[in-house]
Amino acid sequence: MAIRGKALLEAALNQGLITPEQQTGARLNARRFQLDEVTALCYQQRLSLSSFYHAYASEQGLLFVRSSQVRVNKKQLNLIPQSLVRQWRILPIEVASNEDEAIYVVTDSPENPALEKQVQRIFKTDIKLCVTDPETFESCLRIDLEIHTPEVGFDAVESFKQLLNSAYMHRASDIHIEPHAEFYLIRFRVDGRLQQYGKRFSLAEGSSLVSRIKVMSHLDIAETRMPQDGGADYVTPSNIEFEMRVATAPTKHGERVTLRLLGTDNQLLTLTQLGMSSETLRQFSRVIAQPHGIVLITGPTGSGKSTTLYAALTQLKSESTNILTAEDPVEMVVEGVSQVQMNAKVNFASALRSFLRHDPDVIMVGEIRDPETAEIALKAATTGHMVLSTLHTNSAIASVTRLKNIGLEPFMIASSLQGVVAQRLARRLCQHCKLEMEADLAELDALGIEETDQVVMLSHPQGCSLCDGTGFKGRIALFETLWVDDLLRELITQGADEQQLRKHAQYYVSLAHDGCEKVIQGLTTLDELKHLGLVHRLVEEGR
Repeated sequence: MAIRGKALLEAALNQGLITPEQQTGARLNARRFQLDEVTALCYQQRLSLSSFYHAYASEQGLLFVRSSQVRVNKKQLNLIPQSLVRQWRILPIEVASNEDEAIYVVTDSPENPALEKQVQRIFKTDIKLCVTDPETFESCLRIDLEIHTPEVGFDAVESFKQLLNSAYMHRASDIHIEPHAEFYLIRFRVDGRLQQYGKRFSLAEGSSLVSRIKVMSHLDIAETRMPQDGGADYVTPSNIEFEMRVATAPTKHGERVTLRLLGTDNQLLTLTQLGMSSETLRQFSRVIAQPHGIVLITGPTGSGKSTTLYAALTQLKSESTNILTAEDPVEMVVEGVSQVQMNAKVNFASALRSFLRHDPDVIMVGEIRDPETAEIALKAATTGHMVLSTLHTNSAIASVTRLKNIGLEPFMIASSLQGVVAQRLARRLCQHCKLEMEADLAELDALGIEETDQVVMLSHPQGCSLCDGTGFKGRIALFETLWVDDLLRELITQGADEQQLRKHAQYYVSLAHDGCEKVIQGLTTLDELKHLGLVHRLVEEGR
């Protein structure tokens, strides 16, 4: 029997996973949507069920095992009758740090007081009880152990609903459904990193699941040899609606599907909440408040450019300001702003031309991707409009080169460009469980910090119920900022290269520098900077 809801709630409160106020709100939602209280909290706070089981394990002093950590010990499993595996809900597992030679046994039902003694009678040695969530436990039984035929009674419609609900609770941005030789693997992208979903499917089940997704997304269910794209809307049992973009692709073992979840986080952030330093925030706020000019946000796909633009619009909107946006798609609704969705008949360039007849103060263009859009945007920026847009470049200074390559004249770029912000997203350390340790010589060297008598403390991930055992919760933006002054305008007009612009930029902060500051502040880690390829830049810059 799984852990009682009351025990999970008590542990969650004691471990700081939820607050009494959140629990009170969840009670109302539970009655409203006919859900149990734990499930209502999962939707309300975007917490996975495994977080509650992790909190219970911590409360009881037991080891919690995530789905990616479960490795069933088949040799020890053969010593347990299958009927007892089901009855007691136990599985012997392999643990990498097992130095005491005890047998580790995982369960999702640790409330049985006699369980440990019952298992000890079988193995006649010390037992260490571990906890996992029911979804992970069932997955081990169904796929790894084949305790019953997976295809029997499989409901693709219900399974897909459970998958989407779980993805929402885990704060996933994408779902990857990948066929392998013997099963379908499901992975979520959470905070920019892929992590395994607790449940795997047999090939027959996975195929049924893919068919269900194709039906929902208005794709050709009979076409399995060609990639397809589609989309659909979904509403959770707690009445939260979001959009799915669906893409299929044929692989050796079957069709794989990737789902991008849009609109799962409708919270508009302010510029202060983005994580800008005080000086960057001051400069950015000053520049976007100018009556004319263009400000560009650059970075790769998924670096948070749209979030920064929405934060800027939120700060600029007022009763006396006329703001129009051209977006593809409109990801968030900003009250008081006229937002136009691009389609087959309306592109960025045609929308911009139309906007100029509506007397705008501020124009936001989703992306500058062609010469026509770029030319209209920069002309608007020089004729009394503040223009905000995005560009795909790896650095702030590279934006000047990119605009030249698109076909714009250097004098036009120089006269209109006010500033460029390049950004990346790093995983934010869980502030509840992070560990502080003195930086060693290798870490100081990687951060470009010379040896001093001053102690430098760095924070490291540990893992708790609040961060689902990962040590990270959410992401923080790293910003590279370039503010254009008269000297830079002159250099841009003269056709100076990126190296010259960087050398003479008076108001420039690099990504590496901002990342280093946030590592020292305990907001992210050195490994995150390494993952983004910023560590070698720190050494080159020498801070």
